[in-house]
Amino acid sequence: MAPLASTNRILEGVRVIALTNGYAGPYAGRLLAQFGAEVIKVESMKGGLDTFRQFGQSPNIDAAPRFIECNLGIRSLTVNLKHPVGVRLLKELAGRSDAVLVNYRPRVLERLGLGDEEIRKANPGIIILKLPGLGQTGPKSWYGTWGFNLSAFCGMTYLWNHPGQPRPIGSQGVYPDHVGFILAPTVLVAALLHRRRTGRGVSIDLAQVESTAYTLGVSYLEVSVNGRDPQPRGNQDPTAAPHGCYRCEGEDRWCVVSVKTDEQWGKLCRVLGRDDLMADSRFADFPARSLNAAVLDGIIEEWTRSQSAEEVMKRLQAAGIPAGVVQNAVDLVKDPQLRHRNYFERFASSPIGSFEVPRSALEFRGMTDDPLALPSALGKDTDSILHDLLGYDHDTINQWRDEEILT
Repeated sequence: MAPLASTNRILEGVRVIALTNGYAGPYAGRLLAQFGAEVIKVESMKGGLDTFRQFGQSPNIDAAPRFIECNLGIRSLTVNLKHPVGVRLLKELAGRSDAVLVNYRPRVLERLGLGDEEIRKANPGIIILKLPGLGQTGPKSWYGTWGFNLSAFCGMTYLWNHPGQPRPIGSQGVYPDHVGFILAPTVLVAALLHRRRTGRGVSIDLAQVESTAYTLGVSYLEVSVNGRDPQPRGNQDPTAAPHGCYRCEGEDRWCVVSVKTDEQWGKLCRVLGRDDLMADSRFADFPARSLNAAVLDGIIEEWTRSQSAEEVMKRLQAAGIPAGVVQNAVDLVKDPQLRHRNYFERFASSPIGSFEVPRSALEFRGMTDDPLALPSALGKDTDSILHDLLGYDHDTINQWRDEEILT
């Protein structure tokens, strides 16, 4: 029997230059590398290091947990792009690559002499994919952005609240980064297929805020169709009642419950041991339950507080009622569903010791997943890339290092 094909070789033969920083760009590169692309991250001690290298407790810049997480499988090339020779070397590398992945601010590369037109002189068919926070053009395109202010800009922070909050609270999750790093490999593969068909490269302007704003499509429709400004609803839902998050036994343990039909309402009453509620006019149908939601929430929470969140979920799910534990990080790491699907990748040894990270949300049936690789140490691949790929001799490479072109 022939061995199973590996998911880690799907993009084998594709070479990507990564000029990336923080979360969205590096993680997009990590996903491309995970599926077989050769991703070369370009950095420099001369003012061009990934910010996440500083997000650690060790003076070793290769031992920053967030950097490691976002750059698994990435090769490292140290080139000073503020030096003319460094710029020339990147253009030569572009001539032997399929794509450039960038999430710097707009016009940073142009100021270095590495705008799209200059890169295309080295490789007319190259794909240039940029993930700016607010896009390459427009009156706010030059703004500095991270996930938290992009979440605010696109309306998510405002809407992600309970009604009547004195100020927006939002979420700790940096959704613009996540949406961006998922979309980037998707559109890059589409661009590669386009080039295979036409022979032409493309430049892609993937604004993280616009990508995230798509997730709020219903809110935009409410404004454009009905002229109403959507307001925070918290746990309320216009199509379900009861619909809420209920305290359970233990410290800070909760379970969410959603009832959308009268049939589910009857099942919930039976699980609660409260058949009398089905005859109560306050809860006779969805409009009545919505009107008396606060009373109903109190009845449900009186029941949930006497048992664990896991028990509540299992009992309701067994009865056909949507319910789920509000899981924390410890719950997720131990979750049997995620463990069953091999969601986590363990590294027994690394610059930060033993650790686990999520591997992927994809499962390719009939294929095998090889182990993921740690990021290369800063500059580890510089000599091999310049010698083996670009053809420079070691004396020249050493001279450039002495001149701080490769640093």
